[in-house]
Amino acid sequence: MPRSKTRSSSEMPDAPGKESDDDISSDEAPEQPLRIGLPKRVKREHIETMEPLSETPQPIPVGKRDQPPAFAYLPLGEKDFRLICLKPGRKDETVVCSFQTVSVDNPGEYQAISYYWGGSDPAWKDSVKIELEDSQKKVHAVFIRSNLCGALKSLRRPTEVRKFWVDALCINRSNPEETNHQVSMKLRIFHAAKNQCFWLGDDETFKAGLSFITKILDLAKIDSLVRDDLSVDGWSAFVALLKNVTFSRLWMVQEVTVAKNTTLHCGGQAIQYADFVDAVAMFVSCRDELVRLFRKNKENYMELIDRKITVATRFIDVTQNTLRTLRPEGSNPIIERRLSLEALVSLLSDLTCTDHRDRIYSVLALAKDGLPPPDGMLMENSSALQNDQSLRIDYGRSLIDVYQDFVIHVIAQSQSLDIICRRWASAVPKRETKLPTWVRPLQSSLQPPFDTKSSERTDADSFVGLPGHKCYSASQNKPAQWEKKIDPHTNTLLALSVKGFKMDTITQLGPRASEGNILYEWLELGGCRLSDNGDIVPDKFWRTLVGDRGPHCADAPSWYHRALLYCLSHSMGNVDINTNRLIAEYEAESKLVVDFLRRVQSVIWNRKFLVCGKGDWVGLAPMAAQIGDVICVLYGCSVPVLLRPSSISNPDYWSVVGECYVHGIMDGEAMNPSGMDRDDEF
Repeated sequence: MPRSKTRSSSEMPDAPGKESDDDISSDEAPEQPLRIGLPKRVKREHIETMEPLSETPQPIPVGKRDQPPAFAYLPLGEKDFRLICLKPGRKDETVVCSFQTVSVDNPGEYQAISYYWGGSDPAWKDSVKIELEDSQKKVHAVFIRSNLCGALKSLRRPTEVRKFWVDALCINRSNPEETNHQVSMKLRIFHAAKNQCFWLGDDETFKAGLSFITKILDLAKIDSLVRDDLSVDGWSAFVALLKNVTFSRLWMVQEVTVAKNTTLHCGGQAIQYADFVDAVAMFVSCRDELVRLFRKNKENYMELIDRKITVATRFIDVTQNTLRTLRPEGSNPIIERRLSLEALVSLLSDLTCTDHRDRIYSVLALAKDGLPPPDGMLMENSSALQNDQSLRIDYGRSLIDVYQDFVIHVIAQSQSLDIICRRWASAVPKRETKLPTWVRPLQSSLQPPFDTKSSERTDADSFVGLPGHKCYSASQNKPAQWEKKIDPHTNTLLALSVKGFKMDTITQLGPRASEGNILYEWLELGGCRLSDNGDIVPDKFWRTLVGDRGPHCADAPSWYHRALLYCLSHSMGNVDINTNRLIAEYEAESKLVVDFLRRVQSVIWNRKFLVCGKGDWVGLAPMAAQIGDVICVLYGCSVPVLLRPSSISNPDYWSVVGECYVHGIMDGEAMNPSGMDRDDEF
């Protein structure tokens, strides 16, 4: 959606604003903050707001109900949805509200609240009582999560009723048909709202980070701010704000993307989302200088580069670049959806959701090959959008069916098999049937339990990369050749049939590169010769360690070889090369060596070193690889794939072990059989 311009004002605040304490608690947020630090001579029109809702919660009983009783919900028409009318009150008073049914064609003025619902997170399982008046003016006690209650208390006013859309209250989750219909309407509900209130909680550290944004946006002082020892606490608070769990929630992406205007709220403070976006971009640009500032002050500089910040920056990138207005000045602007469903699911794989089906459902309305646009919204090439009923929002469908249909849709749309190598799927609950191996879970079953609080790397980067950004072309962009195998008796999907050819079989495997260390066993398998007179490292070995690429899929720079020899010369004899230890040692000495080691970590972390006997190939395999697994080139896949026979009795069925790197066939060399030793097609 287009984001309206803000008006100019001679009273633009230098910090996130608060309302007067005369009429309202100091913890209550302002109606709508102005942009920070925009030049006063530039005239800007008033922001026309619009609002989304919260993520899609699936209520879990927490001692008491998280939703009003079913009889409090009156039936809804085809275009109807509910608003809560938030009664006036002060900070410590019980929240009182009632429902109002409105039509999406003429809903009147309201705002929507986005917040972290909490799901099964034990830290968010506390419930707080509010009061709900039904249509007969009877009052019912309703218990909601404390985080939502904090948002309602902060956003209400002492003397006026305010109207909000809140997912957890406004949808009757006990009614599956209503749930499916209302979730499908979210985009229109967002579009009709006046403003989106993005609730971050009321933590004091987040408040400090929000306040520090004013200093970051001062272009005249930013250069000195990144060198000022006294600013370290402010930068730390801002980084903590970036790691707020709310920026890791999938439904929030749709809410912010579709909103005409979004305001961030933390306790009694609020700023425009656009100011936050600018501050994050400036932070990323200055990060190298901030690392030096933190090291100088003996602060933990790793907090500036951990993966949680990557999650937040990816959240911002998608919300800012998924939709584009092609005719912004007209009364009926045309909106272009720029990303495919595959791209959105892949880009947002690090974000989380309560219901695992929402990994698909949360972005269906944003994808150019997703749901058809709602009535009243003009979408570029909307007639070309598919209307496959397998991708409809239906919480009655099994998770496996939703995931399988997504993969089949992606293959049909892209004519690529890369999706069967990319990790994107949430783990299937134990009560569900096991996922097929061509639906890749986010985490291997062989990995230690995933720690959501960890800021460290947990796996290597994917070889297939993100859609539209391929680093390799093992099948030379030949389209996928595939079909579904259906059980004729049950009409259920049995398997995917694909075409390709077998290259070789793994004969030796080095141990898993835990923590991204270069293992001594790898050096031996790779033909390295270490001696006091000088180390010999074969070209194919050091190129395998970096996937024969530099950053951003560039060709591997030749000095990587020199950097590896440098690391070997400083190693302790016949032991592993501890990449984290060397990074810590060399950070002040050689940035190039550190860059090389970080590249190695991104490629080998938790992977195994493979050797094939027939073709003398070396490469990298997933941690689940075993001796005897077969390296195949599949038509439509940009990297080789490791397959394993499903059973001796049925040799036609194979399991996908995962993607792999095999030096010498990553750029299509195997597609030209001249000089290549490969098996026939299968």
